[in-house]
Amino acid sequence: MSAQPMPHKFGLLLYPGFEVLDVFGPLEALNVISRKEFEWIGVPYVPNITLSIITTTQALEPVSPAQAGDVGAVLAQSITPQYTIYDAPEDLEVLLIPGGVGSSNVSDDTVAWVSQMVPKLRYLITVCTGADIAARAGALCGLRATTNKQAWASVTSNPASAATYWVAHARWVQSSDSIWTTSGVSAGTDGFVAWIKAVYGEDVGTKACQWMEYSAVADADNDLFTGNNKD
Repeated sequence: MSAQPMPHKFGLLLYPGFEVLDVFGPLEALNVISRKEFEWIGVPYVPNITLSIITTTQALEPVSPAQAGDVGAVLAQSITPQYTIYDAPEDLEVLLIPGGVGSSNVSDDTVAWVSQMVPKLRYLITVCTGADIAARAGALCGLRATTNKQAWASVTSNPASAATYWVAHARWVQSSDSIWTTSGVSAGTDGFVAWIKAVYGEDVGTKACQWMEYSAVADADNDLFTGNNKD
């Protein structure tokens, strides 16, 4: 558990084509530990957590896991953001960047915003190909990191990724004291639970899984989906 004060101000970066579980796996765990009823299973809840939902688009409009032009291929449910990258809060403590098929299409303005925010954050957490956005922003230079194993070749071969040591067998990686990167989709929940244990306490993370009836992968160095990918 971190000796610093517990973080309370979270941000979620959304773009068209985000991966749904990348977002809602971690958010489920965050919702659980922030509700008073969490005390029913024997651990204190984390009070006063706030979540700022930030879109990469210029207009404040619903963001969908579908990309422009997708018809009939994906569900078109959407999330209503509260901010754009142009008016987002400057005092965020934790930023979650999910992956998804739209991650490679985020704008230069988005990459610049992430780059500007990283030094202000206490924690940056990427899920799946969200690591590609972080790499493009220069946040992973000289660090160990991981990403989605199905997108491994495309992410790790990008010029922006050349200064990062990509760990193929990792389910998640604590890249530094402040940066955590996870493999794809469901790995985001595993990595986020591990982050909760490190920051809020082992019991909090364990009880969150009990509440969710979720068996989190506890071994950061054993991703069953590594396949033939190499470091």
